[in-house]
Amino acid sequence: MSWPVTTRRDQHNRVLMWVEAREHLTGDPMPLGIWDGRDHQTFEVAGESRAFFGAGNIQQLKAFTSEAGVVIQNYSLDLAAFSPEVRALVRGRDVRFAPVKIYVVLFDPETGAQLGLHRVFSGVVDGAPEEIGAAGGQALTKLNLVSNARLLTRTTPVLKSHAAQSKRSDDKFFQYADVSGSVPVFWGRARHRPSS
Repeated sequence: MSWPVTTRRDQHNRVLMWVEAREHLTGDPMPLGIWDGRDHQTFEVAGESRAFFGAGNIQQLKAFTSEAGVVIQNYSLDLAAFSPEVRALVRGRDVRFAPVKIYVVLFDPETGAQLGLHRVFSGVVDGAPEEIGAAGGQALTKLNLVSNARLLTRTTPVLKSHAAQSKRSDDKFFQYADVSGSVPVFWGRARHRPSS
């Protein structure tokens, strides 16, 4: 994200997080938005208005980095464990492998006008452990996030069997896959047969 030097101006950045969690029993979508602003606010994201809850829900966020190539990014977000919104997200919904998008919204520090909104992360929740501090300490929910590049590491074994491939117009590509490593292949020479 860069602008020409002549058009750069002061700006104030805030972080928005949109989690597409599910209802525990039915699996129906129950998305929730959280941001690091002071109060609840509505933002237009991807052509629709979404409500984001603030008031100190996001405690700490690791800096985002970009790398060339397919690199799995891991991020950790510290959330206020006793915040009603965080409790509703982590305990009232199923966040296991829930899709997450994180945006940075830019404000003009003088007028408060929104200058832009950019997505900086797209991935899934990979865990949400709670850390209860000692007396007088902080109670945090650590939202562990992993980028969508991780989806490229998953295999689909159901597509690697002869039975599954045969359903696709009688595809015989994996017909001999189960014996492919155990049958010797003689390339460029005659197969030796014992004389009888």
